[in-house]
Amino acid sequence: MSNIELFTRRDELAQQIRLLKVEVKEIDEKLSDSYLPIARQKLSELGKDFGSTSVLVDNMKFKVKVGKKVAWDQEALKQLFISMSPENANHYAKITYHVEETKYTAAPPDVRDQLQSCRTTEIGSFKVELEKI
Repeated sequence: MSNIELFTRRDELAQQIRLLKVEVKEIDEKLSDSYLPIARQKLSELGKDFGSTSVLVDNMKFKVKVGKKVAWDQEALKQLFISMSPENANHYAKITYHVEETKYTAAPPDVRDQLQSCRTTEIGSFKVELEKI
């Protein structure tokens, strides 16, 4: 395959993938509408909000997993860990610092120089596009 054919084929496949992802999402939503209420009821009977359960519908058995997503109030956690003993705070807390790249590049030179020693860059994703002339 020539490079132009590779670009063309990649674009065709990318479009098919986009369409298939939309279709999969629609199917997942319909399955969720059908089975999530049943699974939630069965889990509730077991005293659970999340987990796995089997669902029997139309003489077919389905395994349904209801996952959980946890979000933490960052400001409340910060205040809590400040009030905890250092040993407990260090055991339970994980602190991560992050500098947005746009803020780094817009920082005054003296601040950028200070941050530079903490910054590592590496090659990220690679993408090549065909441009029409």
